[in-house]
Amino acid sequence: MSQPATDKPELLEVSEPIQINQPNEEPKLSSSESASHTSSSLDELALRYVDEYRQGVYYQQRAVISPIEVDELTSKIAKLYEKVRRIVDWKEENIIRRTAIERILKRTLLSEISGIGQGALDAEKITEPLVMEMVRSGYFSNGRVSRNKIPLAKASLAKYIYILNHSPFSTKEGSLKIKEKINFFNWILEIAACEIEEILEPAFKENALINFMTAYIHARLKVYPSNQLDNETTLVQTYVAVHRALYSLDAPLISYNLIKYFYPRWFEDDRDYLDHFAQNIRSVKQKVEEALSLKSGKEFFKICERHDAPFLLLGDVMKEIENDPEGFEAKLADHSVLSPLIETVYEKRLSTLKKRLYRSAVYSTLSIFVAGIASFFLFEGPIAELAGYSFSWFALFIDLAVPSALMFLLVVTIRLPQKDNLKRIQDEITKIVSKLNETEVYEVYLIKRKNLIIQAIFSIFSMIGGVVGAYAVYMVFKVAGVPWTSIYIDTVNVAMVVFAAMVIRHKALELTVQEGGGVLTMLLDYFYLPLARLGQWFSQKWKEYNIVSVFFSALIDSPFSMIMGLIEDWRAYLRDRRSEIH
Repeated sequence: MSQPATDKPELLEVSEPIQINQPNEEPKLSSSESASHTSSSLDELALRYVDEYRQGVYYQQRAVISPIEVDELTSKIAKLYEKVRRIVDWKEENIIRRTAIERILKRTLLSEISGIGQGALDAEKITEPLVMEMVRSGYFSNGRVSRNKIPLAKASLAKYIYILNHSPFSTKEGSLKIKEKINFFNWILEIAACEIEEILEPAFKENALINFMTAYIHARLKVYPSNQLDNETTLVQTYVAVHRALYSLDAPLISYNLIKYFYPRWFEDDRDYLDHFAQNIRSVKQKVEEALSLKSGKEFFKICERHDAPFLLLGDVMKEIENDPEGFEAKLADHSVLSPLIETVYEKRLSTLKKRLYRSAVYSTLSIFVAGIASFFLFEGPIAELAGYSFSWFALFIDLAVPSALMFLLVVTIRLPQKDNLKRIQDEITKIVSKLNETEVYEVYLIKRKNLIIQAIFSIFSMIGGVVGAYAVYMVFKVAGVPWTSIYIDTVNVAMVVFAAMVIRHKALELTVQEGGGVLTMLLDYFYLPLARLGQWFSQKWKEYNIVSVFFSALIDSPFSMIMGLIEDWRAYLRDRRSEIH
């Protein structure tokens, strides 16, 4: 993409974190507060993190001017509906709010995405109902979002609608593949949802920790061979890996933050840049996707994954002491204070770990089950009858019981961190925040010597394990008398459950500094990792073609939102009438 040199952000030094441009007002520290940092024994990067975190605390403590408030009854009904939606279309807990915004945008802009209509989209009419629905559904706290944010969100959405109408993808010519067009529109709305979420509730604290970990890891990286990647690419790959390792963030949010880094003018009130950006959006999308899919990115992820636990716990420590933002530096610098704080937050997170894992297991399994039941009655049942099989409740029971039992087995065998893990984390956090004469080096090898014969043997051995695992699942369904027309679909369903379980098992390592593993873990990985890879592919396709989710979005979401709005208006009307009675 050709653009003026001024558009390109200046290359950051090794010790510099990526600077996130917030699209809203940002509280600033006074010069006296900043000056007090100079006498601290904390590392410079740690001091910068403390400053950014303190800004988040001050932002949360601000008085909300003209708050958005919704009716409590409609809010309770809407929250219940959203719980049902989470079962139908399960998402990770850290992205469900953004995906709710995304879902509303896609539902509202359905005519544009489908190509039915064009040019009639109006951010003025879309934004306020969207914000109200998000508050009503409990994704933003009632009374904590200012009405002053609505014009900001409207201006943001207007930019993306402009792209939908003026980018090369908006052409009606037949030469553009419809799937490519739909994928682009989905991508744009995902990015728009990220910006709207940040406008309504900026993630100062999370961004501060991402910046800190990025800067800390990047300053200590040693890439071999050194001429393979330039400094900026190394920085960007570290940034992407931190997103994935620290908070398990998905591609849309990482893409949004990369766009903020590569194209900061897009987030300024710059009308001259709008058309330029829209016309070159294909290059923007390609550049971001190349950064996300760089082959060597997995090497950076390995480094970040090994060192994310101390940063995650440091974020918990900051939350524990955020009622005293002026005392951050003193408490982090005092080992006698910091060490007990780390132990406190460690025990808290450890006590909730199992609960969070089981909750993820339940939601992910139920989500797949709902789709499985729909598949059984809409496709498997009729096809089985055509093949000469009669309806069987036992077959339906096996359809549900086998994935459930497998999910239970994979989750219940999760091992919690070892006893010495807490001491390791305390040492690591102290090392992270303190000034040290010696710094640790993290080595990234982009070119590795491989024994092709050994690799071939491992690949064949792994393939055998995958085939045995899949065949075992197949035989369970066959012995149970499930029609052959359903066995293949059920096996794919199990593969998706195994993939979901493997993701949950990976989350269990969030507190682990040094990963262990016994014989049982090795056996499970041997038989189910190949099946999980198959499940990953099918899960991605299932999200694209989730019939139940499409049904909810097309036939239930819009009427439900309209009914909730009418109920809220009716109750407001009754309150007004009551106020007239003295």
